[in-house]
Amino acid sequence: MIERRAMKRIPINRAARLSFGEISGTHPCMVRDISALGACISTPYYIFANEFELSFDGHSGIFICRVAWRKETLCGVCFLLRRRSPKLANDSSNHTNVVRLDHQIVCCRGRP
Repeated sequence: MIERRAMKRIPINRAARLSFGEISGTHPCMVRDISALGACISTPYYIFANEFELSFDGHSGIFICRVAWRKETLCGVCFLLRRRSPKLANDSSNHTNVVRLDHQIVCCRGRP
């Protein structure tokens, strides 16, 4: 079999939780293998969502995932760097300035 992935995945077989935007709570899954670019996830249910969040500890370390393939209760996902912004980049209705002061980042909302 020819390997098509950009990076080799590492088998981890570790329990994790999934959360879906409109569905409250978290849902169990098993991360079978993982790389810096994606993972293979198995669940006791079929995943209908195309994007969701994956977390190993429930709060920090959240991965935003997009489904690349699915087969029954197994799916391959690629990790996204960040969520899509609901606002356009040139939307001037909400100004946000970021100022760096001595290795601290301060975010100010309102006027520049």
